[in-house]
Amino acid sequence: MNQPYAVIDDVIKDMRGFIQELQDQDPDHYSRYPMTLASEADEQSLHNISEWALPDEYLYFLKRYVPQSVTWNTGDYVNLDIFGAMDLERGQWGYSHNPQTNEVFQEWPDHYLVIASDEGDPYCIDLSRGDTVIYAAEHGTGSWDFDVAYDNLTDFLRSVLLPPSSSLDWDTEESNTYTYYKIFITGEGSNKLKTLAFIKKKFSCDYAQARAFMESLPLLVYKGIQQGAEKIEAQLEENGAEYEKREISLAEFVQ
Repeated sequence: MNQPYAVIDDVIKDMRGFIQELQDQDPDHYSRYPMTLASEADEQSLHNISEWALPDEYLYFLKRYVPQSVTWNTGDYVNLDIFGAMDLERGQWGYSHNPQTNEVFQEWPDHYLVIASDEGDPYCIDLSRGDTVIYAAEHGTGSWDFDVAYDNLTDFLRSVLLPPSSSLDWDTEESNTYTYYKIFITGEGSNKLKTLAFIKKKFSCDYAQARAFMESLPLLVYKGIQQGAEKIEAQLEENGAEYEKREISLAEFVQ
């Protein structure tokens, strides 16, 4: 059964590795990620999801890895709850119906199942399609305006391992593997004025502040993935600045 869903297995492996890095660096971090990604769902958990005709890929994910909900707060997510088999019914509360009054909310789209929520913003699959295209909408706007957020479940899961989108001003669709770097200016280099101008622009400061930064080297000027690091490197080399590029782990990136 594993082979058809090897991509799910791979991304779960990456998620586990990320958690292990945090544990190794600082055990206190683990409390921020109460994750259960290692055990098969039990009979009671499977009973809780039997009312829905779930896509095979999503069912595999729930059965094999997520009996209980998973919380994640990296990248663009503030506090993402990925609902597990035991929590999927609770995940619908406040979206499709009111659990206290049993009122069904007519404005909620038919066949939409909430599989995750980030501070109230739902991430859903459309059960009428039979696939795992992920739809998302902003809550609190008076109506639900859904857009396609991810093409499939795997892309959605990978999204929790990405840097914030504010640092992604390039195309990242060609590869799903990311290497993270820090870049430090270590010296003024061959053209001090150009290096100062780079610092001034980078930190939106005046020249006095830029000179103060220059006196406190090394100065961190970039933290992110390879594509962005290459752009910063090119600028620093053009300016003649001395710099150091250091590969870091995902856990170090999000700290």
